[in-house]
Amino acid sequence: MSEDARPRILLVEDNPGDARYIRELLDDAVSLEARSFDGDALVDRTDGAREPLVHESRLDDALDYLDDAGADVVLLDLGLPDSTGLETLTTLLDHHAAVPVVVLTGLTDREVGMEALRRGAEEFLVKDEINPELLVRSIHHAIERRAHRREQKRYETLIEESTDVNAIVDPDGTVQYVTPSAEYVLGYDPDELAGENAFEYVHPDDQVAVREEFDRLAGDPDYRATVDFRLRCADGSWVFLDARGRNLRDEPAIDGFVVYTRDVTEQREYERRLEAQRERLAALNQLNDVVNGVAGAVVDQSTREEIERIACERLAASPSYEFAWVGEPDPETQEVNVRASAGTDGYLDDVSLSVAPGDPASEGPTGRALRTGEMQTVLDVDDDSDYERWRDLADEYGFRSSAAIPIRHEDTTYGVLNVYADRSDAFREQERTVVEHLGHLVGHAIAAAERKQALMSDAVVELEFRVREIADAVGADTVPETPIALERTVSVDDGEFLVYGTVDEDGVDDLRRFTETVSFWKSFDVVGEDVDGVRFELRLSDPPLMSEVASLGGSVRRVVLGEDLRLTAQFPQDTDVREVVSAIRNAYDSAEAVARRQVTERDQRADHLADVWSDTLTERQRTVVETAYYAGFFEWPRATSGEDVAESLDISGPTFSQHLRAAENKIFARLVGDDAAD
Repeated sequence: MSEDARPRILLVEDNPGDARYIRELLDDAVSLEARSFDGDALVDRTDGAREPLVHESRLDDALDYLDDAGADVVLLDLGLPDSTGLETLTTLLDHHAAVPVVVLTGLTDREVGMEALRRGAEEFLVKDEINPELLVRSIHHAIERRAHRREQKRYETLIEESTDVNAIVDPDGTVQYVTPSAEYVLGYDPDELAGENAFEYVHPDDQVAVREEFDRLAGDPDYRATVDFRLRCADGSWVFLDARGRNLRDEPAIDGFVVYTRDVTEQREYERRLEAQRERLAALNQLNDVVNGVAGAVVDQSTREEIERIACERLAASPSYEFAWVGEPDPETQEVNVRASAGTDGYLDDVSLSVAPGDPASEGPTGRALRTGEMQTVLDVDDDSDYERWRDLADEYGFRSSAAIPIRHEDTTYGVLNVYADRSDAFREQERTVVEHLGHLVGHAIAAAERKQALMSDAVVELEFRVREIADAVGADTVPETPIALERTVSVDDGEFLVYGTVDEDGVDDLRRFTETVSFWKSFDVVGEDVDGVRFELRLSDPPLMSEVASLGGSVRRVVLGEDLRLTAQFPQDTDVREVVSAIRNAYDSAEAVARRQVTERDQRADHLADVWSDTLTERQRTVVETAYYAGFFEWPRATSGEDVAESLDISGPTFSQHLRAAENKIFARLVGDDAAD
């Protein structure tokens, strides 16, 4: 309302004489031109015009009028027919809190007037002391004071819910004053922060920068400080503040540093996510180049060792990653052995990994990847509770995230490829997909190299299984105290096998007792002794595990019975390995495949028979064999006897037999893949 405009006044007074008196005072005020209204006569609203003064004698009628037309100010008597005392004021303000009220009291009601002010009235006037000038001034003051309060409330509301927090701080960091918005932004009651040292709430990593700006403010009153920092909220979280500061110590009303801050947490978080996205895109582009490079490089490699080495070298050379290595579990110790590495420095000397269930060293990503056959990642070594065992190593070697990628082809896991990055969250989304594909790519390359090698040599597929429950494999309730090695199996009849092996001398009796408990172990005989221990022969009838291997087209090469059963079997090169593994697992619940190898028969036997003839047999042995052969000693029926051959060589019969037996032993040892003694 402008200064010259007439305020709309609602007079609530049940005494006609007092109402007429108030009207006359207002008329006199017009003639005195004291902050005058216009010169129009003041009349009741009954003439239908919207006039400056409206008179009601009841509170209910006054409330109805305020609902319909409103007023700029209310002159309120507290003694009305339908309401008396301070309740009259309370009821009116409950319905119309925004309208300013001037309470009219009697001479004896000054205390009531003071209480009315405390309850929300803007002014109180004693009726017998009112004059025109005082009345008009009180009306205008009431209107202005209520408008000021409304503006102040609006300001406080805006400040309380603002993301700007402003404060006055002493040079030593003590908070003098902070705006109410501190509660909305930081969660602190402003009075709670007063007297506190602001530096204690600043993030440790940001304190140096904040103190430097304060020092510059203290030294140069014209300096305008600007700094971004993190401040601890009441709930322990951190908020990013963009701050500006002024040195107003020379201003008596301030006497300190004024700090204006703006909450930029969302903006900084967005910038952080954007930067992380840029890093991931850059890493993804680089990784694609690495994958393409690895793919091109490994295609031409002929061995598994070369493929694994090149994959590690390409990853370590990439700007996106720190180092890489390939590991494979040892089937006996279950420790993870390193097959290839690049850029690891001394990391692999300091780390110990395993795949053994229950071993803490197997709970990291490498152990989990090998056990599950699925890629395992650590997105942030500081936040991953499973990585606590290796966190100090991560700090020492400068990586924040890692990925353990199984090297797989079909159902075969060759090992695990470990990659490390100095970025947190390095293996999310597309990057994870590409890295995981790299494991399949390397696995496919290894399988292809093995197939190629197999085509160029006399090779077989050798599979190694572990059966944890001895009863599954041999039907025995107990395990032997001394390990029993079954080294060669010979099928002698349908379902009948002769098995030759060795056991320590102390384990012979144990083996004999064990034979009696296994239903399909028919007989046990000691064959002899050598450096490996006591050699024995077992006759087996329909052994389930060996029969299962034979039905799949394979042959058992070695079995070791101890705490568990270890089986090594060989299959033709074109065998479907997945089918073999599935069949063994279906037959024995506790069976698991622990290794797959390409084995070259030529490497196994070391030399061809021609080499055995020329290099292994002595000259005298060759002479005996040739003479016997050409004399018809090996024909059936024999064309000549041993004595006749010995006589033609001018040696005794026993000497002939000794040379012949020695030569036969060496030749047949090569044929069956054994090493003959001289």
